[in-house]
This record gives sequence, structure tokens and C-alpha cells, in this order.
Amino acid sequence: MGRSVGSRGPAPVALPATSSVALRGLMASRPFRRIVLASATSSLGDWIGFLAIIALTVDILGPTRAAAFAVSGVMTARVVPSLLLAPVAGVFVDRWDRKRVLIWTDIGRGAVMALIPFTQEILALVLATLLMEVLSALFAPAKDAVYPTLVRRDQLVSANQVNLVATYGMLPVAGFLYALLMVLAGRYAPVDSFLATRPVALPIWFNAASFGVSALFIAGIRIRRQAPGPVRQLGEGIGAELREGLRFVAGHPVIRALIGGVMVAATAAGVVISTGEFFAGILNAGPSGFGILVAAVGSGMVIGLVLAAPLSRAFRPETLFSPAIVVAGAGLILTAVSPTLAIAFAPATLMGAAAGLVFIVGYTVLQKRSDDRIRGRTFGAFNAGVRIAIFTATIAVPFAIGLIGREQRIIESDNGAFLMYYPYVFGGIRITLIATGLFMALGGFLTWRVLGSAVRTERAAATGERNGNGSATVMDELLPRRGVFIAFEGGDGSGKSTQLQLLRSHLEELDLRVVVTREPGGTEIGERIRDILLDPASAALSDRAEALLYAAARAQHVAEVIEPALATGSIVLIDRFIDSSVVYQGAGRGLGEPRIEELNLWATGQVLADLIVLLDVEVDEGLRRAGAARGHDRLEAAGVPFHATVRAAYRRRAEAEPHRYLLLDARLPVEQLHALIVHNVAIVLEPVLQP
Repeated sequence: MGRSVGSRGPAPVALPATSSVALRGLMASRPFRRIVLASATSSLGDWIGFLAIIALTVDILGPTRAAAFAVSGVMTARVVPSLLLAPVAGVFVDRWDRKRVLIWTDIGRGAVMALIPFTQEILALVLATLLMEVLSALFAPAKDAVYPTLVRRDQLVSANQVNLVATYGMLPVAGFLYALLMVLAGRYAPVDSFLATRPVALPIWFNAASFGVSALFIAGIRIRRQAPGPVRQLGEGIGAELREGLRFVAGHPVIRALIGGVMVAATAAGVVISTGEFFAGILNAGPSGFGILVAAVGSGMVIGLVLAAPLSRAFRPETLFSPAIVVAGAGLILTAVSPTLAIAFAPATLMGAAAGLVFIVGYTVLQKRSDDRIRGRTFGAFNAGVRIAIFTATIAVPFAIGLIGREQRIIESDNGAFLMYYPYVFGGIRITLIATGLFMALGGFLTWRVLGSAVRTERAAATGERNGNGSATVMDELLPRRGVFIAFEGGDGSGKSTQLQLLRSHLEELDLRVVVTREPGGTEIGERIRDILLDPASAALSDRAEALLYAAARAQHVAEVIEPALATGSIVLIDRFIDSSVVYQGAGRGLGEPRIEELNLWATGQVLADLIVLLDVEVDEGLRRAGAARGHDRLEAAGVPFHATVRAAYRRRAEAEPHRYLLLDARLPVEQLHALIVHNVAIVLEPVLQP
């Protein structure tokens, strides 16, 4: 996708594939690896618990019409928090420490799940489900807001694919594991034990344990704290921030259309999950048939996520998104008319694949378009839409089945005598599934109309054209036309300035817009601050004053130079950025790396480099180079122990997040370093530059 650094012609528009190299690069990051493991673990348990609660509802009431209505009531408890609390939860996520939110919501959900099997009342089950969803409404936007902070922008699509596979890819595993746990509980539970009388408790307790494991994974992640927003009174702040998040969604017609399309696709998953227990019954699929049917849908979703990249290279994405919704509806209809589980497996898988394709497009676009300050709120809206669609289906469909009546395969007389057996019956379950499939097909068509209109509107607004007759595809409009930010870091005398200028020349030869700047400096105000900071006569400057002056110069720099350049699609090359303050003032001056990092994230409004080129040099060699070139400034004269601390801090940061840093040995020849930098910059630029 986009323009290759080595060529000037347009490239096909496509979602970049998650290659084995890209996947290894992502998983090399310990924080990203742990968040994926946490997500996969809690998602696996959550899906199993979801299926088990439906089964528990049926277990309490038996296979009656009342059970269908009860499933509808329990699912209502899952919808209400998503409907009412998700946008507000996103506001709190943006105000609170996201890591703590993730850990404590996991612990809370685990405690509630552990108690659920002991209930004998549907009301208690409804209340427990309600509490679970309140915690989930906080967990989901916090997790989705954290993901982009752990990867580079060029890795975001691949990270999203991994995230969605970790979330929805657990569905087929959960289906098979749920069936296995039910079999194990039924066969090996001690006679007269609680588990023997209620085998569904085993998958529910598995779910509770999975939340605890997830919390342990998250506890070991270093998550960057978001910059706080403007100070407001609590009531005013929540209202204002909620309005800001809603304005973001309301003001972007493409985002509205995508969320709407994803909601329609999510309906398919909700329908299969909510009716699977009933549908498996009329297919004579046995107690494990429900899990197998859900596994088919989940397997399809994984297939859709994996095929998103190659399909988008073969077809324009606008030809994939809305038709995929229609295909999901068709798959649901074919599933509904299947006479056996074996025949239903294929269309259920097809339906899941189409839904997975829709999810990855909508999810990636939303992450690329949302600002970190309100990412929690925007993903609160996104998650609210998806969960509302899934759980509304789980409310409406069982309710409709209860009204119409379930299929009856055996007809009996008034005195209980057998009269007739129908191997294939058609009743409330199949009618409801077919009606939902038709609704989805209509929804896909309407999404195609709305999305096309929204894209034409955005294109006209951006180009001044009244008619959308440009050559850009829909995906061109969906992906942001934002520049790329590359920072050069390293100790004094490491050769940053030399390599920065060589890269500048290379990029300008490719007719790319390049803005080169430095810190401290880059603006008139920043240069005056630079003179103060580097002047040997400023020896009396306190460490805290020094840190604040760097942050002040950086805030002005971002507002006046960096953000405007990125907004126009330029490539910004900068000599030093936030890392310099973190290692020089945070580590070298002993002010605390987390404190200095948080100060600078606030000063910049969370602006971060897409790639950090870190040139590593021995302290003695670096100081010798710097002194020979121009004499030592105030920081360079701080002494060898100070610079050794700085170098060690740089290396720790690079080793902790290898996906964000390009760590190079500054002793290599200039030409070899330049070649390595060009190669890695090409990887960063490829997915984000537009043709």
C-alpha cells in the first residue's frame, strides 16, 4: 500500500499482510507479547463463559419457551451496560491509569464468574451478568487504547490483525474447549458432587481463572500513561469529554458508516451464539453440538482476518466491505436451512469469514483516525456498537423464538402416546435465523450506499470538487493522509546529524516532502531556549528548571513545526526528541525517567515518533568526536559517568521496545549506517504514504 521509497509510481491499495517477519517483529516486543497473551487468555475464557451462561440458563429452566425468554433476559443484562456506559466508560479510561483499569476489571470479572455456578435463580444470573458487563465496558476501550501505544504506526495493521485474532480467534478454540470441558465434567465428576449435578460449572470456573491469568500478564507490562486533558470540574469534565468523543464519531461520516457496517456484521455472530443451543437441539447434535457450531463461526472469523490482506490486493477494499456483510447474511440463511450439523458447518464458517473481513477493515481505520487523547472514547463508541449488535441479537432472537414457538420433531397425543416423528422441521428457530440473514443482506446494501456517499463527501471537502470523480479508492480516503515522524537519538558524537542529512538527501531525491528540524530549537522561541540550555554560563541552572525548559521548547516545537508538517503529509526528521529528555534529565540528572516521560508526553500532546533511529557509541569515543568537532557544551562537559548513565538508559529503552527503535552501532562506516537506515525507513514509509 502507498508509495515505495525506492520508486515513484503508485502501488496497489491494499491492507498490508501480517508476514512472518512482521509478526516476529511485533512479538519481539515484550509489552506487546504480554498484552496479546492477556487478550487471548481473557477472550478464551470470556467466550467459554458466554456459552456456559446460556447453557446454565437453559439448565435452570429446561428446554421450554420460558428458557428462550430467559436467555433473552440474560442477554439484555449484557446489552444495557454497552448501550448506556460504553461512551462514558471511554471517558473514564482516558482519565484513569489504563493499566490499573485493565488489571482491576480482570480481577473483578474473575470474582463474579467464580460465584455464578452457585445460583439457582435467573434474577441472580441477570444481576451477575450486568456487573460483568459494567467491568467489560471499562476493559475493552482501555485495551484497544493501549494497543497503538505499543507499536509503530507502520505496524498498526499487523498489530490489529493480531489483536482481533487474539480476541475473536479464541471463539473456535472456546467452542471446542467448551464441548471438551462439558464432556469431562459429565464423565469424571465424582458422583453426587456439585459438579456432577451442574457440569456447566467447570467451563464457568475456567473463565474465572482465565481473567486472573490475564491480570498477571498485564501486571508485567510497562504502559505509557496518557497525557491528562485540561483540568475541569468532574461533572463538567466528563460531560465535555463525552461530547468530544461523540463529536469525533458524529463528525466523520466514513467512521459512522464503518461502525454501522461492523454492527450489522456482528449481528451474525450474536444470532448464532444465542440460538446455537436451540439450533443444535433440532439438529440432533448432542450436548457438544453448540460448541462445535460456535467453533465453526469463530474459525471463519479467523479465516476472514487472515485473508483480509491478500483479498484487498486482489480487489478494491470498497468492493469487499459491504458485500462481505451481504455474504455473512447469506451464510446465516444457508446455516438456518441445513438439516444436519455437518452440513451447517460450512455456511456457518463462511458467515464468520465474512464478518471477520468486515471487522479488520473497520477496526484498523478507526485506530488510524483517532487521536490518543480521545482514543478511549472513540473505542468506547466502537465497542459499544459491536457489543450492542451482538447482544441485541441475543435478546431479540431468543425472544422471537419464544413467541413463534420452537420446532417440534415429535408429535404426541393428549395422553402422551407417540403419533409422528419429523426428521426435518421448520419453525421459530429457522424462521428467525432466515429473517436475520435477510436483515443483514439489506444492511450490507444500505452500508454500501452510505459509505459511498460519505467517501464522496470527504473527497469533495478535501479537494474542493463537487463530484467524486477522482482516481482515489475508498481505502485511500479511509486511511489518514498524515506524514511520518522519524527521530534520531544517541549520545553526543554518535553521528546523528550526519545520518539525518544523508537520509534527507535520499528522500528528497525521491520527490518526497521532508522537513528537518532539531531539539532544543526548531522555532524562534526554541532556539532562544537552546542558547540558555547549552551555554556553559548557565551552570547554575537547576536540574528541574533544565527539564522544564526542554519540555517548553518541545511543546512550542510540536505546535509550530512538527504537527503542521505531519498534517500536510510531510516526512519530519528531527535531531533529538522526547527520548533525549528522558535519558538526560530523567536518568542522567536523576529526576526519574517515568516522571520526565509523562511531563513531555503532556507537553507534546502525545506526539511520538514513528521510528527512533538510535546510534549507539562508546562514551569516550563519542565525547572525543564531539569535542574535536566544536568543543564541549554544558551537557557534553557533564563528565563520563553522566554520559555512561545516559547511554545505558538509551539501550534499556531500545531493548524494551525493539519494534519502535532501530538500534545501530555508530562505529560502522557512514555508508553502511546510511544503507541500514534507508532500508528500515523504507519499511516504515511503505504502508503509510499515499500514492
